[in-house]
Amino acid sequence: MSCRTEDLLYVLIHLNKQLACRFETDVGVSPNRLELLCQLRGAEEISQSELQKAVSIDPAAVTRHMQQLEAEGKLVRTRCQDDNRVTKVRLTDEGRSWIESCNRQKERFMERLQAGLEESERKELLRLLAALGRSLEEPPAAGGAAAATVRREAGARLIGD
Repeated sequence: MSCRTEDLLYVLIHLNKQLACRFETDVGVSPNRLELLCQLRGAEEISQSELQKAVSIDPAAVTRHMQQLEAEGKLVRTRCQDDNRVTKVRLTDEGRSWIESCNRQKERFMERLQAGLEESERKELLRLLAALGRSLEEPPAAGGAAAATVRREAGARLIGD
C-alpha cells in the first residue's frame, strides 16, 4: 500500500478539524481555551502577554478568550500597579472548579477516542505523531516561510493531563 504525501496531509487536516469540533462538543470548551485555562491553573497570577507567549495561540484570539472568560466569571483581569500597560490574569474559584470539570470530561473524551486501540497501538500512534511534531520544529528549507513554533507540551497536556 503506497501513501501519497497529500493523502497524509489531507487526513491530518481533516482529523484535526474533526477532533477540535468533537472535543468542543463533548467537553464544552475549545482545545485552545482549555490550553489557556490549564496555563492559568498552574499560576496564581500571570501577565496576559506571558500567557500568550506560553501558548501557540494568536494574541488577538487570546484577548478575545480572556474577555469572554472574564464576562463568564471564570477569571479576573487587572492592571498591574507598577506598570499600567501590563494586564494580570488570574482564575476565580468558579474558573478553577470549571477547569477541573473540563479535565474530567476531557479524560472521558480521550478514553472514548482511544477505545478501539490496543495499548501498543496507542504507544505507536503517540510515537509517530511526536515524530511528525519534531519535523515541524525544524527550520524550513531555504526560501521557505518563517518557522512556526510547535509546542509538544500543549499536545501532551491536552492528551494526558
